[in-house]
Amino acid sequence: MAGERNHYERAFSTLLKEQGVKALAVEERRRPALEGRVLKHFDFLVNGSEKVWALDLKGRRQTPWITRTDLFSMMGWQKLLAEKASLAFVFAFMGHGRRLDDLPALAWDCAGARYHFCLMELQDAQRLARPRSARWGTFGFEWKAFCRCVRGLEDLISAQIPR
Repeated sequence: MAGERNHYERAFSTLLKEQGVKALAVEERRRPALEGRVLKHFDFLVNGSEKVWALDLKGRRQTPWITRTDLFSMMGWQKLLAEKASLAFVFAFMGHGRRLDDLPALAWDCAGARYHFCLMELQDAQRLARPRSARWGTFGFEWKAFCRCVRGLEDLISAQIPR
């Protein structure tokens, strides 16, 4: 399956493939423009249990954050796709620890590593994102608020996922 540029994408691709989820990894070569601004592509188009999802995968260690480009590009895709797909960020945290164990996420072992996948819908990211670094153009999320609004992938895909 495509979507194997880094270990987070390989783990997510493996999860989808092993669960029989129909998904398409998006190629980054050509970027569309909307109102004169070039949009960064989302990473996966996933046929969910109830709707199609345009997902931007964010591999992180312990702290959830996105870039200004991530957020504004997903908002642009929302305009372009209208009602054809729901947009969300999938955070893939790698590792162990009490903080990750408390996260409402799907824990998945792949290639000797543990990943915790959780989904944050675009409107929640827009509402909760707070400036993190003006220099790098990043937004972060307060951990407790982040945990309240994300959910595991069980709602996204209809397959039974082992715990």
